[in-house]
Order: sequence, then structure tokens, then C-alpha cells
Amino acid sequence: MKRSLKRMALLLVVMAAASGMTVSNAKAAGTELFIHESPDFTLTVPKWIDQKSPDPNFVFNRKAGPDKPTALAISVSDLPADKRISYKDLAPAFKKILELQNGSDVQILHDKEIRLQDGTPAYEIEAKWKLGKWPFRMSLHSYVVVVLKDKKSIWVCISDTMPVEDNLKQYPLSLKFK
Repeated sequence: MKRSLKRMALLLVVMAAASGMTVSNAKAAGTELFIHESPDFTLTVPKWIDQKSPDPNFVFNRKAGPDKPTALAISVSDLPADKRISYKDLAPAFKKILELQNGSDVQILHDKEIRLQDGTPAYEIEAKWKLGKWPFRMSLHSYVVVVLKDKKSIWVCISDTMPVEDNLKQYPLSLKFK
């Protein structure tokens, strides 16, 4: 797996895990439409607190509050031109990336190819893992929807300390391409 894809996935998960919102805030927060160009897509996102990222591939990163453990992040990066990447490569790469970056006890709970509401092929991954070292380890759950399209890799990740419920999965699953 190419280094840029690994770096992008890792940053997505770590930033999402380090940011935060709670499940109870998901419905109360309200939503808005996020619009991205090249590739052209939209996504319903919560009206939480924007977070800055030093990585230019992160086009969106929000949390519900300064002391909340759940976050939503979107990353768009170029696919490596010299390597063909398939959806089946993503779950093992996601696990390895977490392990290489201080993640432990990584378990891929679920991964499969899906279709978005607009018919676009995508891949979903659910993982349970721990971040950090004892005694400061935090248990996390991440739900990721990945689309490989127009020579780009689009990752939408939501992470929480509890299993990611359907009301939070609605955000990554709202991804629509023009």
C-alpha cells in the first residue's frame, strides 16, 4: 500500500479520535451541506466546531465540543499513479496504519463493499481499537466510508468512544457524487 494512502488514512483516524462530540449531541447539533469540488461531491455534516489540520488533504474536520470524544473528518487525496488499489486493500491497510501509530488491540469488526444512495461504489469499515499507552489509553470505535474515484481517495471517518450508532453513520453515508 502506498505511503500517501496510509498517511492520509492514519491522519484521518487520529484526528477524528482526538477531536470530539457525543452521540447525544448528534441530533441536537443541526446539519448543513458540505460541498467539495474535484471530485464533485456533497455530504450532510453536523454543525459542530471546525478544527484546523496541518494536512492539506483534510478538507473537513469537526467536533461537537472541546471535551467531547467523537469527531467527523473528511480527507481527499490523490491515488498513487504507480499502484492499483482496490477496496479489499483498505481494511488491512487501515488496521496496519492504526497499529503503526500507537493504536493497539485493533479489531476490524466489519468491512464490505457498499453502494451509496447515488449508486457510487464505496467501502465501509468498522473498527474497535485503543489509542495511546497505559494508563492513558482510550478505547475508540471508528466507522469509515471510502470511495476511490477520479484518481482520488475520499475517506469519511467518524470516531467515538462507544460503537458508532446509525444516527452518526448517516453523515458518512450521505456522501453523494455529481
